[in-house]
Amino acid sequence: MHICRVLLVSLVVLSGCQASPQGFFGGLRNLFGRFMPRVRPAASSSSGAARPSSPSGPCRSSGPNHNIGNQQFLVSWRLGCTSFTASEGAAYCSSNGMRAVSLDTPQKESDLMNLLTREGQPYFWTGGRVNHAARSVTWPSGATTSRHRWSSGQPNNAEGGEDCLAIIVKGTPGFNDVACHHRKPVICQQ
Repeated sequence: MHICRVLLVSLVVLSGCQASPQGFFGGLRNLFGRFMPRVRPAASSSSGAARPSSPSGPCRSSGPNHNIGNQQFLVSWRLGCTSFTASEGAAYCSSNGMRAVSLDTPQKESDLMNLLTREGQPYFWTGGRVNHAARSVTWPSGATTSRHRWSSGQPNNAEGGEDCLAIIVKGTPGFNDVACHHRKPVICQQ
């Protein structure tokens, strides 16, 4: 019995060492995270559909928080929303009345790649889908483009089924084909 109390007190102390709004059980999850299944609460949006979550909980609805010329964007990492699969990122954009970004012009491609560097972010999802045979990308805007700043050795379809497109900083930002189950923040556009 005494050992159980010591263990419980130790867990309370260890889980409380992290300054986090997640509370006692969230601290335990951090402590034993790889042994415990991740359970995310489903928060309802005004439409009743579940909203995508970040590790800290549901991502809140938001309007645009970045402008380039006359175009408005929602940069999810500015809201602490950094862990979407490609489809969760697209759903998050949709729940905010937007779509995952289309880097369908050289100017937009350059501006948003530079945003990563300025804000110290390692990557983000786009809405692009990679056609490996044609080395082209089809965008939610309906455009298909074939001239891009691919990262060295990309696209490589290394995991097989790397049909989603992320911008990743490997020295400099560049296009990378990525398996859609990976987790990244997303940029949405109106």
